[in-house]
Amino acid sequence: MARVVLYHREGPIGYITLNRPHALNAVNEQWLKDMVWAATRAHKDKKAQVIVVRGVGRAFCAGADIKEGAQEKKARPLPDYWARRLAPQETIARTFRDMDKPIIAQVHGYALGSGLELALLADIRIAAEGTIFGFPEVSVGATVTLSGLYNLVRNVGLGKALELLYTAQTIDAQEALRIGLVNRVTPQEELEETVRSLALRICQNYGFELFLTRRALFNALDAGFEGALLLESNSAVLSYAAGTRRQGMAKALQRIRDKKAKPTEG
Repeated sequence: MARVVLYHREGPIGYITLNRPHALNAVNEQWLKDMVWAATRAHKDKKAQVIVVRGVGRAFCAGADIKEGAQEKKARPLPDYWARRLAPQETIARTFRDMDKPIIAQVHGYALGSGLELALLADIRIAAEGTIFGFPEVSVGATVTLSGLYNLVRNVGLGKALELLYTAQTIDAQEALRIGLVNRVTPQEELEETVRSLALRICQNYGFELFLTRRALFNALDAGFEGALLLESNSAVLSYAAGTRRQGMAKALQRIRDKKAKPTEG
């Protein structure tokens, strides 16, 4: 069976691509299985410096495959449901959180339910104009997974998170930008290049320090003030021991000198 979530790398950028366009990249059991595979590949790809998550066709991801769920004739035994649906989702969330490189979500069309939860697993979200976001779970007798609750409240705050979850209302890209759900909104035709340019800009920095920063920041979310200070200090020690500090600062100093030496136009 052909995979419905793909992984490949172009230069320093690794791409996780949702490939169920006929179903708006909706989540089914095959999707979950293949996402575990793709996320693991991305995590282990030492040549990838940034990971981009994107969808083929008219949508990033329209959430759970409701057609598949509605066709179930009877409820599965809970152990089977856990093994087939929940365990893979926990693995996906943990793999994204443990990723040793930045992650960008390239979002267009629809990011609903599991699709929005997937986008929230990324560090940065760039959305095309006209994209629709929302959590329809309570309106279809379901609940949020993929660590969506944890990530949502940390991006938009408690009040707005509860409003989105309780009402199951959808919002457009501009409202998503206003409340902090996405980082940028760009015309659809510029989305791919905007994400690629951002990824390449990030790739210009030191990979080990990007990893240390990402790990310390996420750990700091669950730490008190003193714990956060310790995480920052530990990262600084590891970065210094790696030897990139002197190299990076020497290059920065040279750039300053070059800029000062450059004749002004007049």
